[in-house]
Amino acid sequence: MTGCRDDGDGTGLRDLRERLRVLAVEADRLVVVADRMSGCAACAQAKGCGTKALAAMTRAETLAIARPAWAEVAAGDEVEVSVPGNSLLAAAGIVYLVPALAFVGAMAGAAAAGFSDAETAGLALAALGLAFVPMIWIERRAKFTAALRVLAVHPAPGRQP
Repeated sequence: MTGCRDDGDGTGLRDLRERLRVLAVEADRLVVVADRMSGCAACAQAKGCGTKALAAMTRAETLAIARPAWAEVAAGDEVEVSVPGNSLLAAAGIVYLVPALAFVGAMAGAAAAGFSDAETAGLALAALGLAFVPMIWIERRAKFTAALRVLAVHPAPGRQP
């Protein structure tokens, strides 16, 4: 069910769709669990992958998403959600690209300015720390989860819709 698709209502050409399990239902939101292993399940290197082993030791991430008025959903159900591909790309850029560019830029600038190695390292680490501020701000304001839209509800086995 994971991937880019344009075959349903509310989806665009680059929208990514995923099925997430509902942990709790509140008046205006759904608390869902996002499994970080969905990409690893299809990987040919899964048996010897260190990333898979590390991810297995961490707990799954929970997200709170807006509950649509039409959705009749209960804990244990799965919801199919979509997110615009551009939103995902922007989030990935903020999480991965901004810190790397800040670190490398600070290192290059300090080296060009003739700073000592210790000063260069200190400046680069400070720039790296500051580069995480936009990510923290976006997470606290729930900018990325606001882009998630519920497309369908898949009742848990044994539950009547």
